[in-house]
Amino acid sequence: VLTDPATWRDLAWTLVNPVVGVIAALMPLALVVGGIGGMLMPAIYGPIADAGTNYYLWVRISDLASAWYCAALGVLVLAGGLATGPALLRAHASLARTLLAPSRNAQRVRRLTDSRSDAVSSSAAELRRIERDLHDGAQARLVALGMNLGVAEQLLSKDPEAVRAILADTRKASAAALTELRDLVRGIHPPVLADRGLADAVRALALDSPLDVTVNADLPGRPEAPVESAMYFAVAEALANAAKHADPEHVSIDLWYEAGALRGQVIDDGRGGADPSRGTGLRGIARRLAAFA
Repeated sequence: VLTDPATWRDLAWTLVNPVVGVIAALMPLALVVGGIGGMLMPAIYGPIADAGTNYYLWVRISDLASAWYCAALGVLVLAGGLATGPALLRAHASLARTLLAPSRNAQRVRRLTDSRSDAVSSSAAELRRIERDLHDGAQARLVALGMNLGVAEQLLSKDPEAVRAILADTRKASAAALTELRDLVRGIHPPVLADRGLADAVRALALDSPLDVTVNADLPGRPEAPVESAMYFAVAEALANAAKHADPEHVSIDLWYEAGALRGQVIDDGRGGADPSRGTGLRGIARRLAAFA
């Protein structure tokens, strides 16, 4: 506990806060009360002057002229009290934030915890999607293939022509199942990304897009596979969102390294108005990339 900087900051707050808090509370009050007293001096200066030597700040109260001088000073003191209150409160809040705010390590741990939770949730959702696609797509087609082959086996000796038609349908179904499996694999990790790298995979995205897309990639080397995959799918989602919502005439995709980190940028000239708070697309991209921040 003693080696934790937060412990010493808490101790400093415990010692400093009573003093600073009292000053922040009483100083504006004292200035306001003193200012009001000075402003009232022309009305009450008589008994004060008769009592002997009395001062308001540095002004000796002896006659009406000095009382009006005190009133003018009172206005300034009152204004100073009204202005000092908010300033002292802001200073007190800044001190509290400095001493009590989470440390950089604590903030980093919290960000890492949140990003890991998001990554786990995204992975679970992706696994459910793969399971659903396999169950509804390729698995159903493979079951149908097995049934067709069973029927063909029963009809082989009785009706060769029917068997020929069944086998033709089975061949088409197998081709469709293979296409679905390829699409599924492409959604998990596109072969072009594994074979040719991020730049060419993004260029393939640009060629498949209905938009006019320009890709500028300055990547002297290949990043790690998880980083490369995350950037690819982030660019793919941004490009899909642009085509779906922005209606742009041109899209520009830039990929580069900066300070040892992979950077990506997707810019379009569409209608704009993208707001992370009003949809899940941008938030999904942010969650996908937060694990690497």
